[in-house]
Amino acid sequence: MNGATSITEAHRIATPSGDSCAATLYLPESANEPFGCVVMGAGGTLTQRDGIPDYARRFAAGGLAAFSFDYRHWGESDGEPRRRASVPRQLEDWRGAVAYARGLPQVDSRRIAVWGMSLGGGHALSTAADDPSIAAVVALVPMADGLLFSANLRIMRFLRRALPERLRRGSATQPAVGSAGLFPTDALPSFERLAANNGWQNEVNTDLDYPLGLYRPVRKASRIRVPILVQLGEHDELAPRRGVEGTANRAPRGEMRRYPIDHFACFWPEHIDEVADDEVDFLSRHLGP
Repeated sequence: MNGATSITEAHRIATPSGDSCAATLYLPESANEPFGCVVMGAGGTLTQRDGIPDYARRFAAGGLAAFSFDYRHWGESDGEPRRRASVPRQLEDWRGAVAYARGLPQVDSRRIAVWGMSLGGGHALSTAADDPSIAAVVALVPMADGLLFSANLRIMRFLRRALPERLRRGSATQPAVGSAGLFPTDALPSFERLAANNGWQNEVNTDLDYPLGLYRPVRKASRIRVPILVQLGEHDELAPRRGVEGTANRAPRGEMRRYPIDHFACFWPEHIDEVADDEVDFLSRHLGP
């Protein structure tokens, strides 16, 4: 599957703020349009270049279109300040990406799935809970419960440092990874391996207009009536297991898969085939080839 080819197109999605989000459409090398389509969003501090193309190309090889995008303030999208992490804005970008994908001539608007990794997995769940026209959901090592994620001393130190600077300057730029960062120091090699070649910097501009501890997509899982594939890393120390398992248990049509991986190993060559093959099988069953 690593050698799978696809046709790619660059797109720009307009947003209510006047900024635009960069997006990429991956299409099968086939004339069987319109295709079912997977809208794909990254983790909260990553971009559509960070591991997502390896999955998108596999979907295209399986006969599905894939539509990935960058959040505002990240990657190739517009937005200042750079690397601003805002849950409300990212959710708004998800809604915009789904609406844009539905309007593409190569896409069957009735067969739209959402795929998200990490915080993007939580966003995919939230998007599907609010949009009954979504056909299926893939939540890969999802950050499904912000309350559980925030309930540790590192996050509390991060917020304690961010709040005064936010009040003084309107923004708070801090390390994304570190002893007082959003992610622990031992996650740094994984971030660098995955994203350093795509311009990743160990920096996040925290937006406190929606505290992460209040963001709990797991509580919306019971409202999602379509099939959900929840993929859990047995060695994942970033996405709280109780939230991931709770999502699969609460969802009326939830399916759980477990893998001997940590939070980022879903992108490494030794694991991606197994994880992606499960996704292609799931999406083919619920979107059609």
